[in-house]
Amino acid sequence: MKSNTILLFMLFAVFFTSCQDELNVEPRQREDASITLSTEEGVTNVLTGTYALAANGNAYGGRILVYADLLGATGVTATTDFRFRGTFGELRQMYIKKMLADNVIITGTYSRCYEIINAANTVIDNISKVKDPAKQARMIGEANFLRSLAYFDLVRFFAKPYVSGQPNNQLGIVIRDKAIYDFNVDLSKERSTVAEVYKVIIDGLNLAYTNLPKDNSFYADKYAAKALLARVYLQQGNYALARDAADDVIKNSGHSLSTKYADAFNHDTDQVEDVFAIQITKQTGTNDANTFYAAENNGGRGGDISIRDPYLEKFTDPNDDRANFNYINPANDRLLTLKFTNQFGNVGIIRLAEMYLIRAEANFQAGTAVGNTPLDDINILRTRANAQKLTAVTLDAILLERQFELAMEGFSIHDIRRTKGSIDVSGDGDGSELLSYDANVLVFPIPILEMDANKKITQNPGYSK
Repeated sequence: MKSNTILLFMLFAVFFTSCQDELNVEPRQREDASITLSTEEGVTNVLTGTYALAANGNAYGGRILVYADLLGATGVTATTDFRFRGTFGELRQMYIKKMLADNVIITGTYSRCYEIINAANTVIDNISKVKDPAKQARMIGEANFLRSLAYFDLVRFFAKPYVSGQPNNQLGIVIRDKAIYDFNVDLSKERSTVAEVYKVIIDGLNLAYTNLPKDNSFYADKYAAKALLARVYLQQGNYALARDAADDVIKNSGHSLSTKYADAFNHDTDQVEDVFAIQITKQTGTNDANTFYAAENNGGRGGDISIRDPYLEKFTDPNDDRANFNYINPANDRLLTLKFTNQFGNVGIIRLAEMYLIRAEANFQAGTAVGNTPLDDINILRTRANAQKLTAVTLDAILLERQFELAMEGFSIHDIRRTKGSIDVSGDGDGSELLSYDANVLVFPIPILEMDANKKITQNPGYSK
C-alpha cells in the first residue's frame, strides 16, 4: 500500500451504551500507537475504531453498494433499469464503464478497505493484552469478520471474477496478513491470486463463526459470519456450502423476515431482519446510499440514481409491494426508491431475505431441498411482498426474484459476474454492444497512488499504469 495511507485506523474511543444511544466519539489520532496498544482498553478501542472505519461513506456507509449498482447498470441505453444523472464524474465513469486509474473515489475506497484490514490485523496482533479468554475469542472473531468483509469487496471490484471449476490463478489483490505500523518502509508486494484471496476470506469467516457468540448487540455475531460465508460460497458457485450456510442462518440465527417489506428499511436501530448492518448516527458514519438514492427532503442529492420503466416492467403482479416501493421526487420528477429515505438510518449489509434467495438458488442448482424447496422459499418472499405465489420455479425466476427483492442494495454487478451474464452498452439498447461478465472495463483499476508506491504490484488489464 502507498506509504502515506491514513495511518493505521484513525483511533477512536467509541462507547456504545445501547442500540438507541448515539456514539460518543473521542478522536485520539495523536496518541502514540505503542501506548495505545499496550493496554486492553486501547486494543478494544482499536476494534471499535475498525467498525467506525467501515461506517465511512466510501466503505460500508453506502458507496460500496452504489458501485455495484452503477457497474451493473446498462449505461445510457433504452433498456437500463436505473439511470445515473449525478454530477460526480468519478461515479459516472462506473456507469458508462470508462474508469480511470486516477479516480479519487475508487482510490478512497481502496485505501479505506485496507485501513479496515490493517486495523483488524492490529487487534489480532495485540490480542494478548486482553485478559479474558472469552473476550479474546470474540474480538478475534469480530476482527476476522471485518477483515474478510473488506477483502471480499476488494477482490470482487479490483480483480476478475471467481469462476467455478477453474484454477482462478489470475491476479486478485494484495494480502496483508500482519499489521503495518511503519508506513515509511518499503511495503511493495505483488497481488495474490483470486483463489488465494478467497481462501483467506473463507478461513477468516469460519474462524469468526467459531469464535463469535450468537448474540453480540449490533456488532458482528456468529450468524453474520455464516451469512457472509453463504454470500461468498454463492459467488464461487459452491452451491452445497452456500445452501447449508444460508440454511443455518435461517434456522438458527433468531432472525426472521420483517412483517412488511417496507419494515426492512430506513431504521435507526437493527430490526429482526438485519443479520448485519452498519450503524449510522448524527455523530459517526455516513449513509451514502441515502446520499445518492434519496430526494433532497430525505437528506439526499435529489436522486442521482433513479428508477426507469424497464425495471418496473419486469414485475407482472401489480400488487407486488416491491414494484410500488418508490416515490416521485417533487423537485425533479425522478422516480426514486423508498429503500433509502433516512439520512441517519443504518446501512443494511446483510438481511435475512438474501438467505432465502441463496438457499433457493443453491438448492435449485444442486437439485436438493435442504431446509425447504426453492419454490417455497421464493413464495415466502412473494407472500411477504403481497405478490401472487408462483406455481413452479426456474433458475431465471429465482434470479429475477433477486432483482425484485435486492435491487439497489449492491448486488447487480456481482450477480452478473457469477451468472456469467452480460451488460448492454449500446446506444439504443438493441443488444449490439454487449460487455461480457469478465470484461476488463468492469474491473476497477489499481489506483495510481498504489502503483506509484508499490514497486511490485501489477495493474489490471486495460489501464495504462
